[in-house]
Amino acid sequence: MTEPHYPLETRSNQEVTSAAFRQLQVATSLNEERDKERFKALLLRHPTQMILQISSSYPLDAELLDRYVDQWDWEELSSQVGLPWSLELIERFEDKWTWGIWGDWDSVEDNNSRLGLSGNPALPWTLELIEKFEDRWDWGDSGLSANTALPWSLELIERFKDQWDWKSLSGNKALPWSLELIEKLKDQWDWKSLSGDETLPWNWELIKRFEDRWNWYTLSENQALPWSLTLIEELKNRWFWGESRVLNFNRLGMQAPSRGGLSGNEALPWSIELIERFEDKWSWGEAGLSYNEALPWSLDLIERFEDRWNWGWLGFSCNETLPWSLKLIERFEDRWDWNVLSYNKALPWSLELLERFEGRWNWHYLPRNQTLPWSLELLERFEDRWNWRHFSYNEALPWSLELLEKFKARWGWEFFSYSDGNSTRYNRALPWSVELIERFEDRWDIYYDVRLDALPEWKSLQDADIFEMMAAAGFLTQK
Repeated sequence: MTEPHYPLETRSNQEVTSAAFRQLQVATSLNEERDKERFKALLLRHPTQMILQISSSYPLDAELLDRYVDQWDWEELSSQVGLPWSLELIERFEDKWTWGIWGDWDSVEDNNSRLGLSGNPALPWTLELIEKFEDRWDWGDSGLSANTALPWSLELIERFKDQWDWKSLSGNKALPWSLELIEKLKDQWDWKSLSGDETLPWNWELIKRFEDRWNWYTLSENQALPWSLTLIEELKNRWFWGESRVLNFNRLGMQAPSRGGLSGNEALPWSIELIERFEDKWSWGEAGLSYNEALPWSLDLIERFEDRWNWGWLGFSCNETLPWSLKLIERFEDRWDWNVLSYNKALPWSLELLERFEGRWNWHYLPRNQTLPWSLELLERFEDRWNWRHFSYNEALPWSLELLEKFKARWGWEFFSYSDGNSTRYNRALPWSVELIERFEDRWDIYYDVRLDALPEWKSLQDADIFEMMAAAGFLTQK
């Protein structure tokens, strides 16, 4: 017997479901509109920050740029990748753009978001564009010479041969590197920069062809070379084996001697045999073998050369590939640098480990370590020991409105955004929302400390909203 069929009842259920779905859509739309209006009101309470945020992140078209031409921050606009860039747009506001680096920065390495027009990778780069504004561009290490988005070719390089910053150009990874290119311009290259460029077509022929031109200090640290025991042996008297005192930033974000040379190069074919073969040449100290995370680490290797290793700064205490265990930490308890060890992400972190060595840890560094088993209970357990300002960098905490509220008098609110040396970064793990920003509005700078452009309300803004906010803020149109 066939099953009964109820077409009217089925149709009725479908209609009910459809109606409920439409009601949900309407409610969602109303909520989104309400949230957007709330967000716009937040921006209007901070008109200066609003202008900065729009200039740095909103894809303003030519009409909006023209309408409020004297209100926008043209430095921010010049570095923005989201504008509808074209030759016509650049020409139209030629006298408004910032053509070179701006702000208190010295080079392209300092802050990628402040490079101005010359360092902006989003422009429609062509030979015609470059020639059109030849006298406007910043040709230095913060501009065209370092810009990887240019249509690089031998012809382009030769066309502006007298304009380039050759040190910066020598380190530009986007050039069409070849033995022929290097040979043709060998008297122009900065050979120290060239020696560290990992995009060159490295092989034995290239190394030998310019043997007397390379900077062997830098070349020894280049991980792109075709490293082998034969290569190391053949040029053993050329290599820089380590222990220079050149200052740089290491992976802990602190200044220290970081030139480990060959001893710090993780691309070598590391083995016990290789270590023994050149035992008296290696740098065993700071930034050398002890710091190198590519060695075949084991307790046997550590004990075998126990008196040679650097156990502290830029050595074992920083090294995250040691076979870390409670047993290893206890075995060499009096050798570690406990300040640095506190920042090491590879330790088997637990409440028991923290309690076991409570008097040895650096409680200023621990809050920046993202691999601790962070929880409300852990925060409360050592509440009077932590450096609470450093928690603001840490994206591994169980961030919530409740957690922020509970310790609101302790956080370093100005550190929820920070510079990492290349750009401004924000703590992405915070539950960013209009509600969060409003709840603590008096504690941070709305532009510098808050990631407004990550909010869905920012992404929903339209040109009409920009016009409305600019008018509400009292900014007069120029057209």
